[in-house]
Amino acid sequence: MGRPAFEITQKVIEKSEKLAAQGLTLEQIAKVLGICYKTLNEKKKEFCELSDAIKRGQAKGIAQVTNKLYGKALEGDNTAMIFYLKNRDSDNWKDRVSNEHSGPNGGPIETNTFNFIPVSSED
Repeated sequence: MGRPAFEITQKVIEKSEKLAAQGLTLEQIAKVLGICYKTLNEKKKEFCELSDAIKRGQAKGIAQVTNKLYGKALEGDNTAMIFYLKNRDSDNWKDRVSNEHSGPNGGPIETNTFNFIPVSSED
């Protein structure tokens, strides 16, 4: 006899949503539930309630953290402000500048290759 089939109950759905809200990956959620990742994926396809709960949990977690980050930024937390701006308006707020070099009229850059003749060290 093998292991009993994993049942999707309301309790499993609620727990999955809570774990997803906390930021756990699908692999981690499966481990907490005592099943393998493959089983969780199969059950998500079979039970839309489970799939929806995980998506809802992920969205709730992101919303909670976003609201906290936004609140910290409004309170004047410099790190929060920088992080928020870099992620929400990256075209105007970024650390790196990308430079691209090209030759005349946007073409390739010409390079010269020199062939050196080795000098013998025979004396």
